[in-house]
Amino acid sequence: MSGEGYHIEYHAAVDAPADLPSCDCIVQHCAAAGYHQNGICFEIEGIPRFWIKYSSEIALGEALTQNQVAQIVNADPTSAVRVPEVYFVFLSQDCRYVVMQHVPGNSVESRQLRAGKYGKNLAAVAAAIKQLISIRVPASTPPPGYVGGGPIGHDFFHECKSSCEYPTDISRPK
Repeated sequence: MSGEGYHIEYHAAVDAPADLPSCDCIVQHCAAAGYHQNGICFEIEGIPRFWIKYSSEIALGEALTQNQVAQIVNADPTSAVRVPEVYFVFLSQDCRYVVMQHVPGNSVESRQLRAGKYGKNLAAVAAAIKQLISIRVPASTPPPGYVGGGPIGHDFFHECKSSCEYPTDISRPK
């Protein structure tokens, strides 16, 4: 899977698909697509197989947190949403690549109409948000942060990064 110059930061020990593309292949596909987007759909024999998110702005904790949420949400067969499982994460130069499960369907963002309205999709968006915010952590857990702790990156923060680091009791996988 890895080649020269790649640093594997996380690899799913269990349930990783056998047809994961190599780091070389991923970097080539992403370079061809350009670095002005947040990800690409990686197809195998014309079938969407993986979603690859890539950027120099992605924190490892973001990928690890997504995987933790995927394990919780996807274990519920009545779930209103599917959260992509993260298969592996690696660095190449200053760019982080997060290789995850491709989940067919529409994203919440794609359901949003102009002027920030969701129209007839409001019930589906509300159900997804309600489920995600219902995930509870033990009372003894400090304020939620990335798996492994650190600042949180999101558009609603000034310059897209929280001004403080958020601790967590969930340690990074070895």
